[in-house]
Amino acid sequence: MAHLLWTLLSGQLLQSRGALFPALAQTGLTRQATRAAHAALSQGKWTIAPLLRRLGWMVEQEGEARRVAIGGWNPLLLDWVGFFRPRLVGCPSRHFDSIAGKGLPAVELGMVAQVQRIQERCIPALVALNRTGDTVSLLGLAKAKQGKGDVLVADRQVKVSHLYEAGVTGFVVRGQQNLAARKSVPAPREAGKRGRKPVRGIIVRPTARCYRGRILPATLPDRAEYFAYEGRCLAAQWFEQVTIGDCPVVVSCLVVHDPRYKNPWVLVTDLAGVSAEVVYCLYRSRWAIEQLPQTGKQILGGHRSFVHGSECRYRLPEVCLLAASLALYLSATCDAVASGFWDRHPKRTPGRFRRVLAGARMPQFEELSVGDGRVRQKRSVHGHLLKGREAHCRQPGTKMAPHITGK
Repeated sequence: MAHLLWTLLSGQLLQSRGALFPALAQTGLTRQATRAAHAALSQGKWTIAPLLRRLGWMVEQEGEARRVAIGGWNPLLLDWVGFFRPRLVGCPSRHFDSIAGKGLPAVELGMVAQVQRIQERCIPALVALNRTGDTVSLLGLAKAKQGKGDVLVADRQVKVSHLYEAGVTGFVVRGQQNLAARKSVPAPREAGKRGRKPVRGIIVRPTARCYRGRILPATLPDRAEYFAYEGRCLAAQWFEQVTIGDCPVVVSCLVVHDPRYKNPWVLVTDLAGVSAEVVYCLYRSRWAIEQLPQTGKQILGGHRSFVHGSECRYRLPEVCLLAASLALYLSATCDAVASGFWDRHPKRTPGRFRRVLAGARMPQFEELSVGDGRVRQKRSVHGHLLKGREAHCRQPGTKMAPHITGK
């Protein structure tokens, strides 16, 4: 596993265009060590959750990273990433590709991450991964990781009904542009009318829309706020005490008009007593999680892979995201290395960190230390075992070698 992590961090998978065996061989490993690293990936007795907990413990012990707090709240980010496998036979899931404009066969993983600040940089710290594309199961995993003061921040894929089904409280999610809600209090009966009393609230349309050639105007907001962000004046409109669909959760809808964007932002939250600026900044912090797939796929080369086993097809993307989180942290804490004499102001980026490792020598087993012990090579007796093709291509009905049967 140490050899595999070093291979990913140094970008060898990018050089081999997704071929794992050539990537391992490019680091200088012997044939036996290359097969051992591949066997650790496909057949090793490990899972990704303990590795993520170990990485989080090591980052906490070093004390260089601090969690980002916005208005006293810590954002907990949630998103999905797809490792596209268009030719994988029996691919169980699909992921939307913006270039193709549709869902393509992909190995989809759900991510839960925290936002940490190291000096002037904000980086995501991966805390959990989920192999299913189910929204409710990922929300349940995020709820287990949600601590006191954490706010779940997600995109449009997460709906209020999903949050209610998973039992999540304390969230800020993006709403649809044509969102329609209702007041949680039933509308009063108009004077002079007879019949049954209304049991549903009045319809609330935060934004105007066009329906069958008619323009439906936006509902008047309950209150308005104005705040400045990066030199721009933003107008925010609050629609409080509303319900969306058949979900009984009472939420507040915030519409933020930013002159930098064509369409307003529609945000849904259940936080009480917060300002529009805090909710706006909480949702903007969600963009930090996009660094994980960008680093793991484009910079480290995990966007293309040639593994086909039922377990290995999930494990390699998981290790790529683990390496991405590790590369983001190490690049932010290590000194930036210039590419040449022309690079006068180098920045601490995972791409520069990858180039430095690509030209470094892989450490040996005896040079590595994990915790309080030392990592050593296991010298097992294997001279009596069949090697190569004879070990796994034996035809049915053939007799085994005498030195294996003992006869």
